[in-house]
Amino acid sequence: MKLAVNGRMDAEHLAFARQLGVTDVVNGVPDCDLSKGYYSFHDLSLQKARIEDAGLIWSVLEGVPPEWCDKIKLGLPGRDEQIDNWCRTLDNMGAAGIPVLGYFFSLRNVGGNYGLRTSKSTRSRGGAVVTSFDYEQIRGARQDYWHPPVARDLERSDEDMWRNVAYFLEAVIPTAEKAGVRMSLHPDDPPISPIAGIARVFRSHEALSRLVDLVPSDCNGLGFCQGTISEIPGDVLDAIRYFGGRGKINYVHFRFVSGPVPTFSETFIDQGHVDPMASLRAYEEAGVDCPMIDDHVPRLAIDPDDRHSTSRAYALGYMKALLDNVGKRREGAA
Repeated sequence: MKLAVNGRMDAEHLAFARQLGVTDVVNGVPDCDLSKGYYSFHDLSLQKARIEDAGLIWSVLEGVPPEWCDKIKLGLPGRDEQIDNWCRTLDNMGAAGIPVLGYFFSLRNVGGNYGLRTSKSTRSRGGAVVTSFDYEQIRGARQDYWHPPVARDLERSDEDMWRNVAYFLEAVIPTAEKAGVRMSLHPDDPPISPIAGIARVFRSHEALSRLVDLVPSDCNGLGFCQGTISEIPGDVLDAIRYFGGRGKINYVHFRFVSGPVPTFSETFIDQGHVDPMASLRAYEEAGVDCPMIDDHVPRLAIDPDDRHSTSRAYALGYMKALLDNVGKRREGAA
């Protein structure tokens, strides 16, 4: 496994990552022109050069702006134009040498301050601030709060969303294969449905298995958010072994929570209901070797500005120690 970061792409943050022993970057393109509707080769090449100049590898482009794919997800007029632009992004990624595209198929996702949560001020160990979710608080929630304007007054069932994702994958996977880019879906976070009238289908291990079988291809896989998988009832280690053994895990969010839905809180890396060392051993057993980022770290008293630098250093250091331990065990076995 490769230690990776996401987040800010300024020189200070990239240096911070390099100093901590990070090798890879998992990120979007924060400074691009959103009006184009796709990532241009120019935008991708500029950011890749900035990352490589810092001694790092841009291995995963994660995040497609919601307004570039909302009609795709909802099955609205204009989705074919959005699909054409998605294919432009894939072509440009292939030309720039970026091998993995991470994406969501839910309308609103965690992100920016871990968006889809019912609290962003829950207290954890020693008063550290984490986010949390309680489904009871959003039953009957207003669409104008949870969804973008394009989805107002709409409802979508599981069947609707499955039709839409099948249409999308059948259109884009051939381009992904030609470009050499592995499409990687992030499960719905939180994995519970519906939210404000729109179904969220990627909420179970069975649904993720159905996704990767929908269009069989090495380019149809998962961005394996272990935090979201931990929010799904079921055995997380079995999911790692199953999807990892099939070669479907293209990168990992190494995140931990208090338990599965309908309620959970984010936790420190050493505090969740899944054992981090057992997790890494499961990836190792399944033959998974991909970038792995820290994710949704708590806000500490020493980091009041939301930059989470100290908390991220703690998580990344913990992850590096785990990776070193697994590596030594492998060498000892050899």
